[in-house]
Amino acid sequence: MDIKGKTAVVTGGSRGVGRATALSLASQDCAVLVNYSSSKDEAEAVAEEARAFGVKAIAFQADVS
Repeated sequence: MDIKGKTAVVTGGSRGVGRATALSLASQDCAVLVNYSSSKDEAEAVAEEARAFGVKAIAFQADVS
């Protein structure tokens, strides 16, 4: 699947599998929204790492349950 130029919302993106997913998507030229519930600093760090791949990335707090 070609995801270049697409945007993804990654829930639980501040740690574990969500973090790995967000960074994998960013490495494939996909912009990411890193959703978090309470881990703001970690989510901001993941978004910063994602931006290092040259894509747009932001951290956003939301309860998606």
